[in-house]
Amino acid sequence: MFSSELLQTGAEALGVVLVRAQLEQFEHYARRLFEANQHMNLTAVPPEETVTRHFLDSLTLKAAWQPFARARALDVGTGAGFPGLPLKIAFPAMHLALLDSRHDPFLFLAPLCEELDIRDVEFIQKRAEEAARDSRRREAFDMVTARAVAHLWALAEWTMPFVRLNGVAVWMKRPSQRVEVQQSDSQIQRLGGAQPEIVEVSVPHTDIVNLLVRASKVATTPPAYPRSTPRVLRETRRFRLSGDDT
Repeated sequence: MFSSELLQTGAEALGVVLVRAQLEQFEHYARRLFEANQHMNLTAVPPEETVTRHFLDSLTLKAAWQPFARARALDVGTGAGFPGLPLKIAFPAMHLALLDSRHDPFLFLAPLCEELDIRDVEFIQKRAEEAARDSRRREAFDMVTARAVAHLWALAEWTMPFVRLNGVAVWMKRPSQRVEVQQSDSQIQRLGGAQPEIVEVSVPHTDIVNLLVRASKVATTPPAYPRSTPRVLRETRRFRLSGDDT
């Protein structure tokens, strides 16, 4: 089910070197994920695809952002820890915050990090629009990411307020969602981001291609943002109605 060789060679293809201890952490992560998934709704990915569709998929983030010692990273809507926790395992000197509005992910992630002896991880069980108004977290992160199904217009509003000036937001999308970048350009810039750029990267050992949408933070996010989730989702509905949102 878990292949250290598949993970190691795939990580090397992405420029990530994993030592034996890190490979063992990933193996434990995979085992505990599917034990917990029997009574929690954590993933629909079958066990045999965990290495590629969860771990290597998460590590493609390095193509858009290079982790560094004491860097502060935030994963919004983390679920079972993707993409943030695999990045933390690969680059343990960074600080990681995991945010999710649901309780179940942290029933899994907090004990897992203890078992793996992973330090400097913060667990935030809040909605993004609530957490972003906390002065300790607003514009406090070097990199903020999300691997979520929401339209980029919404993701930008839920993530950009957390990014510090000169930091970056990196949103994980698929090629079929490329149109969202153009649709959301004005929204990203309204939130203090620069015009987004796309980094296209293949997930090793698969035919999956990730579009990493990267936007630097060049101005402070206006205090009115983020707005309520219902309002943001109402605004994104027009893209679906237009037939452009894939």
